[in-house]
Amino acid sequence: MKIKKKIVLLGDSAVGKTSLIRRYVFNQFEDFYISTIGTKVTMKELSLPGPEPEEEIELTLIIWDLIGREGYSALHSRSFVGVNGALLVADLTRRETLNNLERYWIPSLFKVVENVPLVFTCNKSDLKRQFEFKPDELAVMAKKYDTDVEKVLPKSLSTYYSTSAKTGKNVEHAFESLGYMLVFGSAQVDPMKELYESLVAIDIKRTSDKSTPLIVLDAIIVDFCDGFSDSRLVMPILRQEIARAGIDIRSPSKEGILKLIEYLAETEAEFKDEKTITTNFRRRRRWAQGIEK
Repeated sequence: MKIKKKIVLLGDSAVGKTSLIRRYVFNQFEDFYISTIGTKVTMKELSLPGPEPEEEIELTLIIWDLIGREGYSALHSRSFVGVNGALLVADLTRRETLNNLERYWIPSLFKVVENVPLVFTCNKSDLKRQFEFKPDELAVMAKKYDTDVEKVLPKSLSTYYSTSAKTGKNVEHAFESLGYMLVFGSAQVDPMKELYESLVAIDIKRTSDKSTPLIVLDAIIVDFCDGFSDSRLVMPILRQEIARAGIDIRSPSKEGILKLIEYLAETEAEFKDEKTITTNFRRRRRWAQGIEK
């Protein structure tokens, strides 16, 4: 039996989401911070025992790694469509990353898809002297969301883990637990929740007089991706142009956004007709002109 499921890693910037994926998928660790722009998509196959003797289930995890900053609500909501489960990541050396899971990440996810399985991790367990909270606090949070989990997971697995992308501690267990919940759990994605369009760039037109650089950049990213059939293929181009414009995604500037708009028009010239390019350029410029100073 072959199954494919889309999962997403959620958490603040620099909690180690990308490092966890690299450790799990490639068994590698890079000891430097990677600021993810937009999304990165990775695939990993794992085998789970089926319900019948000698039966094996081949599960393919399509792993989405999202930008870990609040304010990119349109991009996040767009990426949440079709998600089957999520790995929530906090950083043991920063308490606010734990609090933000329930304050921002879980509510944002559940606005688009409800009742999907969640696995919680507190990462950087190798940095014990720098801990700002104990793993037990994550366990308390996870207990709120592990509905009927005892019927799904083997006794050796859990819905929460203290992990280290550097040493590999519990990384595979976290993904494996989510895999079991995806295959044997009862949670299903509600297709009627795919009404994320109300959150995307069109709203900028109505509030352009009070738009922030972050809101406008969020809208432009979604607007650019919507012009292509597969956003996964377009993200590398987008990351390149954002870097070329000198934009710091943690604090984008109006000047950088205006440069990006020009660069994206140059990129679209290779794929789209002149009328579409001009329309897109003018629309994005109008959003940028409304940025508060």
